[in-house]
Amino acid sequence: MERIAFIAAIVLVFYGVVPGIGAFVVRARWRLFRARMIDASLRPSVGYVQLRSNDPSAGYLGVYRCFGTLEAIQADDTLWITDGKISLAVRMSDEHVYYLAPGLYASGTDQNELPDDTPTIVPWAKVGSLPEGTRMFVCGPLYVQNGTAVFRSDGATSLTVLIYDGSPESVLERSIWSGRHRNEYWNQLTPGSLAAGSLSLLILASVYIGSPWLRSSAILAVAGSLMPVLPLMPPGVPLFFVYRRWWQQARSLRAERDLMRLPLRFDDTLRGGASDGQQYEQRPVTPEEAQQLLSAGARLRSASLPQAQVGDQMVGFGMIDAQGVLTRPSDPLSEFLVVQGDPAIVSGRCDRRARSLERLAAVAFSAGLALNLYLALVVMNWLLR
Repeated sequence: MERIAFIAAIVLVFYGVVPGIGAFVVRARWRLFRARMIDASLRPSVGYVQLRSNDPSAGYLGVYRCFGTLEAIQADDTLWITDGKISLAVRMSDEHVYYLAPGLYASGTDQNELPDDTPTIVPWAKVGSLPEGTRMFVCGPLYVQNGTAVFRSDGATSLTVLIYDGSPESVLERSIWSGRHRNEYWNQLTPGSLAAGSLSLLILASVYIGSPWLRSSAILAVAGSLMPVLPLMPPGVPLFFVYRRWWQQARSLRAERDLMRLPLRFDDTLRGGASDGQQYEQRPVTPEEAQQLLSAGARLRSASLPQAQVGDQMVGFGMIDAQGVLTRPSDPLSEFLVVQGDPAIVSGRCDRRARSLERLAAVAFSAGLALNLYLALVVMNWLLR
């Protein structure tokens, strides 16, 4: 009994606990990235007016954001970017750069055309040469030093530095959609942990196999060493692909949940507090009004739920012009949208459906693994008679 408990402990630690810790770290890292992008969308944009209104020796100005293009790299750790009107320095020591995956983005299309590739995170020390004109988004503490505006970490708040292509209007949506790991279980700790667990069990089996009294423990240890590859073997492999499909659907639904909530982030104090001070509002629209908004360049946002769960309601989001009509905001991070269904209700339903699919995916994976593990034990028991 002690030997079986020891084998079970190895399986639990190397196949469950260690990859699980890595999964929590990975999920938390991407949740932080998405939260930082949402927070950045609520920060004011830095411009000539803001800098001119402050004393050149003012020091810390606050947390600002800026869309710009790369002008130059100075002394290996300082970027110079420009928005076309002003130039700003960005201190990159100990910072990371996010490379946003390219993706399709056209007026009137839905989020199914957004990229699934997770953004690449690269420490600044490992970033190679960047060409002049590289499009960048920066958000973080802004200082004025000797008359120069400088983005730099204040110790408590790091910079968010994003390299992207396409339009600035696509950056927030693409970041929220793709800023999540494909499968948190498969992280940096997983390959080494699985290999260590499998090798430990093989060594244990080689010790047990020498004694006929420990034959059952040896078989169990060998079967345990095969667990990392058993889900990919017949007859349980169809259940592995079912698991992958359901897990991917759950991931997409979690992304849709976050996108549905995105235009609701402006509370009453921030309504009209898009960074340029425009009045950002939502209002129900008829199908005819929705089509007019789409023709004017609005994005269509929907969820991959049954129509009965989405409903026929249409909601428009945008800036209110002088005539009281929804139009595209000048702030690229304030979205011009037509949403199918009530965003708050639909996002909740996406969340519940995602959780259900994750549970079903776990059941499918476990069933396939259990089936193959049982057959492996039967075969090895027959071979070692």
